[in-house]
Amino acid sequence: YHEAWYNKGIALGDLGKFKEAIAAYEKAIKIKPDYYQAWYNKGSALYYLGKYYETIAAFEKAIEIKPDLHQVWYGKGFALEKLGRQKEAKKAFQKAEELKKDS
Repeated sequence: YHEAWYNKGIALGDLGKFKEAIAAYEKAIKIKPDYYQAWYNKGSALYYLGKYYETIAAFEKAIEIKPDLHQVWYGKGFALEKLGRQKEAKKAFQKAEELKKDS
């Protein structure tokens, strides 16, 4: 049941147990590979661990599934900033703002 694993990931993340949360999100994704919420939250947990390349990869997967989710674009922008990729970050933030206006 993918939602149970997803909810477990949220609870673990709320407790600051990001490695365990990622494992739960991965189980949700294994059951339902197009579960963009799990990809997004996995990316967020990776961000908190300072794993910015992996963060971007998870966010890009979420974007592939649901390209109109402005929160994912913001998250991608923040991770890109951490990597010093300012031009790409700016584009991600602009996309997020564009999508936010449309929602």
